[in-house]
Amino acid sequence: MRRFALMLLVFAFGATTGCAAVNPEQQRAADQAKCAGYGYQPGTDQFANCMMKIDIRRENRADAQAQNDADMKARSIRRNGDTRFPVCSASMMDANLDTENNAWYGPNCREK
Repeated sequence: MRRFALMLLVFAFGATTGCAAVNPEQQRAADQAKCAGYGYQPGTDQFANCMMKIDIRRENRADAQAQNDADMKARSIRRNGDTRFPVCSASMMDANLDTENNAWYGPNCREK
């Protein structure tokens, strides 16, 4: 029953913070609750390994997202002048804003 309550708490926490930015303390608490939900006891090597694996997965996802963004920017820039692709704009659901160059980019459009 205690494990179920812990998992329910983790799920509720994740559902309520899914749309909001999470600060490091909240993220750490969620990670600790997740590892505790798996049955690992705080202060053990298994708990530390669980926390480390969660952090590594998060970093890998962030790196992959950054690489995907860089690829999309480069693709949009290469397509400049190619009229087969529309100009990227805020109205496109999959377009992102490059704040350094103040230009939109995306997988199916050209920068300008």
